[in-house]
Amino acid sequence: MPCSYKDKLQDYLEEKLSSEEMAKTEDHMEICNDCQEGLDNLLSQSLLLQKQTLEVEDEVLVEKIKAHRKGIRRIYAYGTLGFLLGLFSLKYTTDSFIVTKAIMALPYKVAEFMLGIFFSGNKLNQWDPMYRHFQRGMGYFPHNPILGLIVELVTPALVAMFLAMAVGYLTSDKRVFQRKRIVRFILSAALIFALWFGAIYGFYHHTLTKIENLEGIKSVIIYEKQEFSSSWIVKIDQYNIHEARYNNIVIGLSEATPLDSYPPMDLKEGLELLIQFQGGGEVTAHVDTDTGAMYTGDRRFHQLSDETLSQLIEVSGGIK
Repeated sequence: MPCSYKDKLQDYLEEKLSSEEMAKTEDHMEICNDCQEGLDNLLSQSLLLQKQTLEVEDEVLVEKIKAHRKGIRRIYAYGTLGFLLGLFSLKYTTDSFIVTKAIMALPYKVAEFMLGIFFSGNKLNQWDPMYRHFQRGMGYFPHNPILGLIVELVTPALVAMFLAMAVGYLTSDKRVFQRKRIVRFILSAALIFALWFGAIYGFYHHTLTKIENLEGIKSVIIYEKQEFSSSWIVKIDQYNIHEARYNNIVIGLSEATPLDSYPPMDLKEGLELLIQFQGGGEVTAHVDTDTGAMYTGDRRFHQLSDETLSQLIEVSGGIK
């Protein structure tokens, strides 16, 4: 006759019995071999089931880890390739093959649009007398061509990198790269661009401050300005700036007095200067050789001392 406690073994194992029944079952199993054997069988089956479940879960976990690593490698590979291609996006204007031209033009135009939102006010209009000197590339940083070149190389590269990484995300395993990760990626991209644009603004503002104060002049190119043309006269740079007459001119330009009002001056003839600053800044300046008034490309007026004006006229061959 089968033992009546055998039907309670599963509930005993899962602790579904009352405290009183649990105690009675334990007492019974001490004297009933059939129940002891039945409990051992149940324990063996339970352990096997748990082991199989763990193995399945481990396989799923391993698969997820592999998919994650593969996706990360793909995203970084796409990003690196995108950045390198973006560095050459400036070449799209000379590419004759329509497919590569379009691919390279996309990050450049997106970068140009983004920069235009923040820096379009820096551009010179075509009627500005300084336009022919400073209109290069996108034209957002006319007074610092080095910064302008760096921005035109790096910004499209960053755009291309994030576009490529976005493709990497979208083509990755959806079980691993979920919406939360993509949102985090977008926020990271926005933060990087904000920091990049902030650094650009800070550096260019520093350049404009140096130009405004005529601070840190490293070279000056002097032209003779006539009504419809100009001709090169002399360049003051690292090779001759230590000569007294040239050094005095640089010092005199740095010490020019800012003017609050527009002075009477002849902008058609006189001397035209291209003043270059440490750190890549540059500005043109027109000097009226009769009055010593100087108009710089950042739309400011300065008054040169009589001594500085005389030295400029002297090194320019006595032009008057």
